[in-house]
Amino acid sequence: MTFTEFHLIVGASARPVILVEGTRDLPDADANTLAAFSAWLAGSYPNAVFRTGNAEGSDSAFARGVARVDPSRLEYILPYGGHRKKAIAPDALCFPLNAIPRVEEERAVYHTAQASPEYESLLAKRDVIPKLKAKARYLLRDTLKVVGSDSASLAAAAVGIFYVNPADPMKGGTGHTIRVCRKLGVPVAFQNEWMGWPPFVAAL
Repeated sequence: MTFTEFHLIVGASARPVILVEGTRDLPDADANTLAAFSAWLAGSYPNAVFRTGNAEGSDSAFARGVARVDPSRLEYILPYGGHRKKAIAPDALCFPLNAIPRVEEERAVYHTAQASPEYESLLAKRDVIPKLKAKARYLLRDTLKVVGSDSASLAAAAVGIFYVNPADPMKGGTGHTIRVCRKLGVPVAFQNEWMGWPPFVAAL
């Protein structure tokens, strides 16, 4: 994705939702770059909302940058209430998965299975096997970040900014979130693209 494409997508909405997230295995050398980039985004697009899953690594670095500018525009989608609560920026908004109605959870289940069919059996058994229920929460959290929630007034994501493992960008929860985005037509950008966007480079 080019910067021009991103700018047009974000500019088309009065309050766009930008996903900022990625791998937990974030190299220390890149952590400050992610924070600088998300701070630049938050300053450049004052109407935008920034959504993350509150994981360690990339999620935390991106959230740190947004919080420097305006923590009230951070949305944390959590697998359960209290998830890594010490890492959550003050004044940010939090939405635990268990706060949404069952009908919306089932919609998230549908989109999860559509994007990652290998999890269909896990999702079907989540209410009877505790270990699977715990794992399902994280998958459904990742899907909810993209599809949003009417009951919680969470708009669907407009675009996704990701920091991925270059050797295996579709690994784990990050890969699942990317697949949900692509399945639903939500454009995504990886670090090999957004790190080179001219306005950001000029701002460094």
